[in-house]
Amino acid sequence: MKRYIIALAAMAAAALLGAQYAQAQPAGRWDSTKAFAVRDTQTLNLDFYFPGHWQQSDTLRPCVIFVYGGGFVANYQRAELYSTFCRALADQGYVTAASDYRLGLKGVHEKSSLKMLKSFRNAIRMATEDLFAAIDYILRNAGTLRIDPDRIIICGSSAGAISVLQANYELSNRSEMASAIPADFRLSGVISFSGGVFSNMGKCKYSVHEPAPAFFLHGDEDRLVPYNRIQLFRLGMFGSKQLAAGYKEAGYPYCFASFGNHSHEVASFQMEQFDAVMWFIDNYVNAGRKWQIDMEINDMDHEIGKVYANPWRAYSRGF
Repeated sequence: MKRYIIALAAMAAAALLGAQYAQAQPAGRWDSTKAFAVRDTQTLNLDFYFPGHWQQSDTLRPCVIFVYGGGFVANYQRAELYSTFCRALADQGYVTAASDYRLGLKGVHEKSSLKMLKSFRNAIRMATEDLFAAIDYILRNAGTLRIDPDRIIICGSSAGAISVLQANYELSNRSEMASAIPADFRLSGVISFSGGVFSNMGKCKYSVHEPAPAFFLHGDEDRLVPYNRIQLFRLGMFGSKQLAAGYKEAGYPYCFASFGNHSHEVASFQMEQFDAVMWFIDNYVNAGRKWQIDMEINDMDHEIGKVYANPWRAYSRGF
């Protein structure tokens, strides 16, 4: 038992290192910043990236909410890596909002494994609650923002990927933290770059309503966020492999891209996998495909963007 507690706590401590995959401030060209909540005296903001001629059209646009990585210790909301990705989504016609959240592990230096684990769980809770507050703000202001409330996608990297997957899990189970969101609201899609779900109920189940279609991207040698799972009795962190298997068993639509011989650097693959992200949104969100796809990506000899442009299009033709 002790070694499982240590493993969970070590994974929590390792999350502190996640910031190494985000580039330093300052960065990109966001168009507008809106405060969406005040939590623990901290004002939380959404940075909006709008498509061209956004204000001249009455068309309601899909929205992507992006949640940055940083190990729950550092704010990389405006890092160049992420800002470039958000601007690219806006250029494809999506209102994109980079969302802030409270950093639950900032300044935390626990010596006890159990206390570190508790702090890690608390950090995930805080970030997920703040993501729900961001979604609530966008729903309440959808008309002004010209956003289609029926096409809201959440996407995250590392700590942000944990947050979006956790939100999908809590929302589908209508947990207390999801109470800020209307009962009839459904996410249109979830995109996770190296994420997982923390559960104290054992294997992740989506009991109240079906979860959103999910795109899991994860390196099979990830040591920061488990690729498979770390579990002690009913308590555990469930990574992309476990989540995709659960989706498959239950018949939920998903795509799982497993990167062979890769670790946590997959968390920073937003632009390298931009074609794949657009493929997922086009097919699973816009076209409503119900595909279940498991893809192993092992050829790392060439530039990633060039290697995978054609395979993603091939998959879209093949189903």
